[in-house]
Order: sequence, then C-alpha cells, then structure tokens
Amino acid sequence: MQNKVLAIIWDYDGTLVDSRKRNLNVTRKIIREILGKDAQNFPVLKTLENYYSAHTKAINWREFYKSSFGLNEQQIDEAGRMWTECQLEDNSSTPIIKGVEEIIIELSNLPQGIVSQNSKSQIIRSLKQRNILSYFKSIIGYEEVDLKSQKPDPEGLLLCLEILTDLKPGLVFYIGDHETDVLCVLNANNILKEKKTGIKIICIGALYSYSADTSAWRSRPDYEVRDTGNILSIIRGFNHQNK
Repeated sequence: MQNKVLAIIWDYDGTLVDSRKRNLNVTRKIIREILGKDAQNFPVLKTLENYYSAHTKAINWREFYKSSFGLNEQQIDEAGRMWTECQLEDNSSTPIIKGVEEIIIELSNLPQGIVSQNSKSQIIRSLKQRNILSYFKSIIGYEEVDLKSQKPDPEGLLLCLEILTDLKPGLVFYIGDHETDVLCVLNANNILKEKKTGIKIICIGALYSYSADTSAWRSRPDYEVRDTGNILSIIRGFNHQNK
C-alpha cells in the first residue's frame, strides 16, 4: 500500500452545503403528488428539525421514503425519478457550509469529486452559482447509478474513484456526514482489497453541521471533525509524511 494522497471525494448534503430546507420542500411536493395527501399529515414533514432527524436515522433515501411514508418499491422509484425536476424548480437557498469553500480551494492541487444521493444537475447548478464547479473533476449523483444501488452500496464511490485516480495505488479521502457514508467506504474498501488495487479510502466524518449526533452509529469513520479546518490538518498530515 502506497501512502500517497491521490484524491479527495466529498458527500454533498450536510457536508458541502446546508440543503435541508430545499430537500424538505421537495419531499413535501413528491409525497403530495404520489400519495395525494397534505404534507402536514406526516409529522416528519411538519418541521425542518423533524425532517432532518428522520432523514439522518435512515440508511439511505429509499429507506427514508419507506419508513417515513410507507411507500412501496414502485412508489419509491417514482419518487427518485421526480427528484431532479422538483429540485430544479425549487429556489430555496442552499448555503455552502462555513469554511468548506476555503478547504476546496486549498486542496485544489488534488483531484476532487462528489458522490451524493442528490441530483447531479442540482449539484452542478449550485456549484456554478458559487464559481467553484471547476474544482471538481467528477460528480456522481443518484442518477449515475441504479436506483437500487445507492449508498451504502459503493458503486457510485468506486466510479468516482476510478475517474479521479485511474486506479493508481495510494490513498483517497472521502468526507461525509452520515453513517451511510461510513458504510459506503467500508464496502468500497472491501472490494478494493479483494481486487488488490493498492488503494485505500480513508473516511472523514464531517460532524461540523447541524449538531450531528453519532451516538447511535454502529460504524465509525477513521476521523471525526467538528471544525472544518481539521479536514486540512488531517490531509496535510498524510501529505507531510510522504515528502
């Protein structure tokens, strides 16, 4: 295993931007159209706090729709197909999390990518508005993988990793705010090890937003940061070891 840092991969929601308000609005619209019921009928959709709490407890968006609203598999697929259009129609603010833009710029010497369960189109639009799209070589949204292969399935992460590294041996950092991100990294590393690629993904838990509670997590990231600046310290530490 070589210890050279090859690339940085980010999650999007809760890691790069605060998109809770927009995601809540979109979910309300999708549920209203699929079930024909007012969003206020569902406690999870009444407040931003309720929505965020329920979403973070679910392993991924498919489980969230099933457990929170009782949708069947066909309805969940329909919700997935509606997501991009509904996102692009909503103009709610998605502010970039304080300190993150500076990190992206500081790490511009490394290839960077995004792997998210959000829409690639929406991510691109958001990054363009902030003039930081050019820092990302690869963006993998939920549309780039099968609807049933979302995180923690590692398909999207492995696809992004291959684009950024050409599968050269070394280290890749993945930064995410959810236990699902940790499980995705574990699953990806198992495959990379089986294939003897010489690549290892190091997971940084981005716990700097929304007062993240990880007490119920059964899987832990390699590093946990509650201040965005600590991300730079960790990655630079590995770079320093290889000079």
